[in-house]
Amino acid sequence: MASYSTNVAVSWNGTPFVEVTGLTWTYGGGAVKGRSVIWTDEAGTCSVECLGGANTATSNYGVRGDLAISGGGQSLTNKAVWESLSVANEVNGVTRFTVTFKLLDN
Repeated sequence: MASYSTNVAVSWNGTPFVEVTGLTWTYGGGAVKGRSVIWTDEAGTCSVECLGGANTATSNYGVRGDLAISGGGQSLTNKAVWESLSVANEVNGVTRFTVTFKLLDN
C-alpha cells in the first residue's frame, strides 16, 4: 500500500524546518571502511526543500547536528553535517530554499 507524504516533519539540531515542500534522502551506499571497526564517512545524503528560513543560514556550513525525519511512512534520526544551500527566487513569487546534508555514520 502506498505511503502518503503528509505530515512529514524534518528538524536539524533541534530546530524544525518551516513549510517543507520537498524531501529526498538516501541512506547507505557508501564504501565501508576500517579493519577492526566497520564504519563509513559516506552514510548517505538528504535534501530538504522549504519556504521558511529556519536552518537556512550560511553560518550553518560544516556544522554537525542531529537530523530527524518523521511522518509520511518514514523515520530517520542520524548525525548529519550541513553541507550546502541553494536558493531559488521567483519574480513576484516565493523564495525556495534547499538545504543539503551529508549523513554521518553514528
